[in-house]
Amino acid sequence: MKSYQNLQIQKKRIKYLFIFMVIITVAICIRLFQLQVFENKTYADAAKQQQWSQYEIKPKRGTIYVKDMDGSLYPLATNETLNNAFVDLANSKDQDKTAENLAKILNMNKGDILNLFSTAQSKRYIPIKKKISDEETKAIKSLNDPAVGLEPESWRVYPENELASQVLGYVNGDDNGVGGIEEYFNSTLKGTPGLYKAESDSLGNKILTGRDVSVPAKDGQDIVLTINRDVQAMAENTLANAIKKYGGKSGSIIVMDPKTGAIMAMANSPTFDPNKYNDVKDYSLFKNSAISNLYEPGSIFKAITMAAGLDTGKIEPDTPFTDTGSVTLDGYTIKNALLKAYGKVNMTFVLEYSLNTGASYVEKLLGKDLFYSYVKKFGFGLPTGIEAPQGTEASGIINLPAESNDHTYATMSFGQSIGVTPLQMITTYAAIANGGKMMEPYLLEGKAVGGQDVGGGDEKPGKQAISQEAATKLTQMLIDTVDHGEGHLAKVPGYKVAGKTGTAQVPDPKGGYYANREIGSFIGFAPAENPRFVVMAKIDEPKNVDWAELSAAPTVGEMLQKLLNYYQIPPTEK
Repeated sequence: MKSYQNLQIQKKRIKYLFIFMVIITVAICIRLFQLQVFENKTYADAAKQQQWSQYEIKPKRGTIYVKDMDGSLYPLATNETLNNAFVDLANSKDQDKTAENLAKILNMNKGDILNLFSTAQSKRYIPIKKKISDEETKAIKSLNDPAVGLEPESWRVYPENELASQVLGYVNGDDNGVGGIEEYFNSTLKGTPGLYKAESDSLGNKILTGRDVSVPAKDGQDIVLTINRDVQAMAENTLANAIKKYGGKSGSIIVMDPKTGAIMAMANSPTFDPNKYNDVKDYSLFKNSAISNLYEPGSIFKAITMAAGLDTGKIEPDTPFTDTGSVTLDGYTIKNALLKAYGKVNMTFVLEYSLNTGASYVEKLLGKDLFYSYVKKFGFGLPTGIEAPQGTEASGIINLPAESNDHTYATMSFGQSIGVTPLQMITTYAAIANGGKMMEPYLLEGKAVGGQDVGGGDEKPGKQAISQEAATKLTQMLIDTVDHGEGHLAKVPGYKVAGKTGTAQVPDPKGGYYANREIGSFIGFAPAENPRFVVMAKIDEPKNVDWAELSAAPTVGEMLQKLLNYYQIPPTEK
């Protein structure tokens, strides 16, 4: 009986074991079916990943060059390979000692480094410091600490530091240009990433006889700017000295070739170092104020009013005008800056001594519609189209004739009730210097290959704003303004200089103008008979002088003197 019971128990066990084995077999079959049919692609891809090594190949960003007088190229923005220091705690024998050594070499706090150790998500790769110096690299290597590693990485560097920084912009941590040329030509400079993809062993090492389907990176294009390295340095130094001398808040200097529109220098102050863009707290420093900041130009705009009058035949340089010292329009009275009445004068005198009443007289002869058409001809109210990121170049503000009274247009004739940029203003004077033909300002000289300029710049054909005859007459009036009038401090011995001052008040957003806050500007070109350079200087809110003739005019004269000497232009006067 007992034997029979044991037999039954054994049969049950075998039965249960059989059922269990069947269940396991069925489960395995279902899982195999799932892996081979439903999840086949996933695991096939995973297998491929184990058989292939791949990563993105970063392209080399293009270099931005400028020239000197001899045509030699200098990089203002290039690339430099620097080491990043990291720690692999898996190889650390003494974390405290590692932290202590790194703190001494990298000038860091030991506690901060230990905190990085404790909070890092990955213990195999803990970034400690980027862009370490050659001395720091040598010191780390001498440690012979297996936990400390060095990783080379390419970084954007600006060898000339602040030189032309607001023209250039900078490159952020994502290798994208921000502001200036870096942003405008970002796709050209950045290049196209490549892909390293090759069959590898289980350790990730490339199999020499295996397949390699890598795609090389396409490096970014090098470009050459119209800016002259030496002229840019002169402009920045001249501007900095002027702001210090006259107690200015800020300012700009632009140097342009009137025959082509090429920008030879564009400087602003204050500025920044693009190598240290992360240290900048005042984001307005990133703006190129020469193209983005609007202001009321004041009396330098009188040359535009005279250009319209001369081109239409409404006036001649010797057209008589009786100045009573004031004129009343729409209930508002316009007076001359010095509150004087000059009596019987002519249009040249009006420009020489900057009579508001005389400028408004010319505008009245023209009429609002005709005057407006010439303001548009000279490009005001529209961006110049210079190479700048979208939205960074200001268009300006012009009151439409139908929406303005006579007083508003009268004040426009001498540079009030209108908003312009320094670049717009110098471009119009360049047209006067160029026989009435206005060239579009540009910054791209061409492209470079292997450090050699291969041409291909952005010079445009230009358009005739006023006749050559009108431009010649106006040039002589501007020469007289420097020789005998308010621009006399812009004189350069041995050369004829043509130019005009402008002292503008700073508008108060609440209405009217701030007291004792002015903007002084001057635009001049030389040699006036055959102009090689047009220079504009703008000094914002100088404290030590009241008029542009005492601040901006001598600044332009100094800059013209430097340019004439640098390019060895023979004197045209005894």
